[in-house]
Amino acid sequence: MVRSALRLLATTALAVATTLPATAQVGLQNHTWSNPAIPGLLWYPTAAASQAQQLGPFAVNVALGAAPQPGRYPLVLISHGTGGTELGHAWLAQGLAAQGYVVATLRHPGDNWQDRSAVANPNYFSERPAQVSRVLDALLADPRWSALIDGQRIAAIGHSAGGHTVLALAGARPDRARVVAHCGPGGVGLREDAAMCSLGEPRTGPPATQAAVPAAAAVAPAAAATTSAPADVRDKRIRAVVVAAPLGVALDPASLPGVALPVLLDYGVHDEVLVPRFHAEPLCRGLPQVDCQRSAAAGHFALFQAGTGPLGGPGVDPAADPSAFDRVAWQAQALPRITRFLAGALKSR
Repeated sequence: MVRSALRLLATTALAVATTLPATAQVGLQNHTWSNPAIPGLLWYPTAAASQAQQLGPFAVNVALGAAPQPGRYPLVLISHGTGGTELGHAWLAQGLAAQGYVVATLRHPGDNWQDRSAVANPNYFSERPAQVSRVLDALLADPRWSALIDGQRIAAIGHSAGGHTVLALAGARPDRARVVAHCGPGGVGLREDAAMCSLGEPRTGPPATQAAVPAAAAVAPAAAATTSAPADVRDKRIRAVVVAAPLGVALDPASLPGVALPVLLDYGVHDEVLVPRFHAEPLCRGLPQVDCQRSAAAGHFALFQAGTGPLGGPGVDPAADPSAFDRVAWQAQALPRITRFLAGALKSR
């Protein structure tokens, strides 16, 4: 049951305003995919009645364990930021499922709120997208879910390090050497993108400390860069991507013109975790089919679930926003913007 699978999440709970219509019916099941294990959640249309549920600090309106409504639905895979959780974008997963999508939210092994041990691995930037591809492999091989998924309508959404992840799936090439150079002694990152460059150390400690890390979403591995060419981890089954506050410096700029998919990119001017001029803005200039949405009020965590209460300290608290920013209002506008983009990008060919 979902409750038992998620009982290790923080238990402090505050109510969250939902953007869903009261009549929306959304099923929720926990799953584990692939080998090694990749845990996560599946959100989907159902005929069962949704009910308000509190899963740690995350409020959702779902039918736990309900049977899916038969049909053929587009699939969206959601990749969280570094140190994040499969529930960090629950509002978005729930909203998409209510509008006829199957949504898979995975917990990245070695880079989640309980375990960031993989952050300093040399293959970190290519392994994250490979994990998403393995979840997709498992879903399409599972007759319980493949019968519900339209394999010609698959998209991916990513926040922060998840933005890097889904752009790599779209054809941008991870290049770890760029991160090492950016955050090294001769780079500008330590002076002008300091929050990003300080987040490369795997964090340890009690759950309260781990909960401070979700969606902080940039990494600067300490090990020296290799001389290998940027990795190609493109997954041609994915037809469109949505990225928010993306980690851009870890992608080879020369590969961006080769991204032949539609991209919706949201970023905030007040992002102090991933400074836009090093991350989002070069992507807006380099991607050939990108719709860049710039918010003059948003910070880094706009896509993260609203209303959770404090989850960490200053600078790494995904519940924190710039003083003039209304996250609930932003998300109420973002959901129809994202669904319009997906509907257009995934229309039957």
